[in-house]
Amino acid sequence: MQQIADWERAVASLNGEDGTEVVISGSNATLLSAELATLIAGRYVTLQVFPLTLAEFGELYRQRPGAAADDAELFRLYLRIGGLPGLLHTDLSDVVVDQMLADMVSAIAIRDVIRRHRIRDVALFEAITRFAVDSIGSLVSAKRIADFLKSQRRATAVDTVLNYLAHLGDAFLLTPVPRFDLRGRRLLQVNRKHYLGDIGLRNGIVGYRESDIGGVLENLVFLELRRRGYTVTVGVAGPREIDFVAERRSGRRYVQVAYLLESPTTIERELAAFAAVRDAYPRVLLSLDPHQPADLQGVRHQSLTDFLRGAPLGASMDDGQ
Repeated sequence: MQQIADWERAVASLNGEDGTEVVISGSNATLLSAELATLIAGRYVTLQVFPLTLAEFGELYRQRPGAAADDAELFRLYLRIGGLPGLLHTDLSDVVVDQMLADMVSAIAIRDVIRRHRIRDVALFEAITRFAVDSIGSLVSAKRIADFLKSQRRATAVDTVLNYLAHLGDAFLLTPVPRFDLRGRRLLQVNRKHYLGDIGLRNGIVGYRESDIGGVLENLVFLELRRRGYTVTVGVAGPREIDFVAERRSGRRYVQVAYLLESPTTIERELAAFAAVRDAYPRVLLSLDPHQPADLQGVRHQSLTDFLRGAPLGASMDDGQ
């Protein structure tokens, strides 16, 4: 609709009629949601559309002719291709999935970022994008990226890196997550984490690697927390870091994400992240372990896949979804 001159006047006119509700959507290439505040100020509500949840992914997959995957196989497929529904209408072969993911990334990068912002050094933009995407779940600063590129003989200014990361955020490819100082009760301005709008897009940029499972699981949990209406930050308490501080009107939750709790040492390391927290807000440890004690030193353990399929966070029935 943004291709139509003065579309906002038509929307305002229609919206003023009794019994009429107008829904608009368009490409980020020519209209960002933030610009609606100028065009139709005070007369709209923004709805963010997320990729398929694990439960929705399984429901759509089972509508395929001859589909017979169990829950474990579905989860592995979900990790592999992500939650973009169009992929489930293909034969799901590696060749087709990889090509579609690469094409989606290319369309977002070229249409929503490169053309919109008239980026000339496309190779530099792609290098910055690849570095940020390859670092999901890790602390990333613009200076760190600039230093890395310098080591690769691709000198660039820190401001350029910051601008490109902001453009990726506007296109919903990457979401920056700030760190929150739990002791000083303030947001920290440096070294943010970034998470993808869909994990399948990562595979379209850097390929699928099972060794990166930790960051991928964090990305899935981040998206699920956002779907449920939580505001999400990374918790910092002295030298300790908590993967997510999730807040909404019902209160705060501290969330740690682990792959497998395969040894007492691993469990102790994950629980140590909560040690510096002095308040009484619930603490939840999510992992892929099918069987672990429900309560670990006051920390609620929960199956990560159960959470992704819709179980209340921390398995508390009064928490809601």
